[in-house]
Amino acid sequence: AVLMTGPGRRRVGSGAAVVAIAALLVSCGGAPPSVRGDGSPATSVNAQVGADHACVVPGSTRPALDWSALRNPILSDPNAGEKDQALVWAFGQWHMLFSYVTHDVPVAGAEHWNIATAASPDLVHWSPPVPWPAQSGVAGVASPDIVRAPSGAFVATYDSGPGETNGGQAKLYYRTSSDLVTWSAPSLLAPELHPQPGDRLIDPALAWTGHGLVLGYKYGPVSNADSQHFEVAWSPSGSLAGPWQVVGRPDIVVYGDTVENLEFVALGGRWWVVATSNRFDQPWIFQLVGDPSRPSAWRRWGHGRMLGIPSQGWDSGPGISSVGFEHANSVFLCDARGATGYYYATYAGSSELTHFGGWGHAEIGIARSTDLIHWQVPTPSG
Repeated sequence: AVLMTGPGRRRVGSGAAVVAIAALLVSCGGAPPSVRGDGSPATSVNAQVGADHACVVPGSTRPALDWSALRNPILSDPNAGEKDQALVWAFGQWHMLFSYVTHDVPVAGAEHWNIATAASPDLVHWSPPVPWPAQSGVAGVASPDIVRAPSGAFVATYDSGPGETNGGQAKLYYRTSSDLVTWSAPSLLAPELHPQPGDRLIDPALAWTGHGLVLGYKYGPVSNADSQHFEVAWSPSGSLAGPWQVVGRPDIVVYGDTVENLEFVALGGRWWVVATSNRFDQPWIFQLVGDPSRPSAWRRWGHGRMLGIPSQGWDSGPGISSVGFEHANSVFLCDARGATGYYYATYAGSSELTHFGGWGHAEIGIARSTDLIHWQVPTPSG
């Protein structure tokens, strides 16, 4: 009882399946579901590699953020849904990329997906969203992630969900920028991995490890939701152009299912992945087990736990998350401890899932933590 509703979601259906899953959650008493992996200590990564993935760009001015002035949601648009965000502090501003969903219709597939950018000096006052120009050959674009290449260039990865205009399925793309304002033309990312038009790839994330370039993504046919999975590939040269080779499926299982909306991040000398559970759309974090210089190690993850971001009125509602509303979906983690003493998590939420083709009128909020366990949210607007 599942319903595929767009480029990045597998929504739990109604009826007996929902009742059974709700009972499972109650019986678990909030304890983490089974996560495979031996939980042994992870090997440290080179500190400079982590700097390439920092959301506060090394050498930048101190980020401006007055927590007492923030109100959730921090970014919203009366005429668009905004979600799948990525956030970077550079050049004296916060820069956000996000999925920008327009055409508020109740019919799934009739909404329009794009990526937009916005900037803010303080996360309170935002520039108007600037959608990317229409990309030739695709029906829309979505799910951006931002990292920096070893060269210093910013790299935005994303997918072409809800599909290619030639009848094929979503593929992966990237664009580069030196200033987070002007972007290169789009390029296909790792097209040799799954080259058939019916192969569906979404939610790409990159990690330059010092021993090549790792790519994480969600892969599987849209016709069979149960076969979709988180997959890892590797470019030994460290180049976005590859050549790329499949490493395999990581051993992460949450609520008996896979994860999506991926972000690789280096924290405390370790590699981690932040991801959304494919079922219930909840935020999770996992630590890499083993030596990150070995591609096969990127299949093994442990120490998984859900990020307990508190609910508020704007991202909660009746029913179950991912069915009646969205709570803390598509989390993007920003480690700003060196500047402010906190981790920050931006995330998408909606109190309903009827607008914009059933995706809901998504807005973007923020939470903070000193330990990734205890989270605080600002006062909601209104």
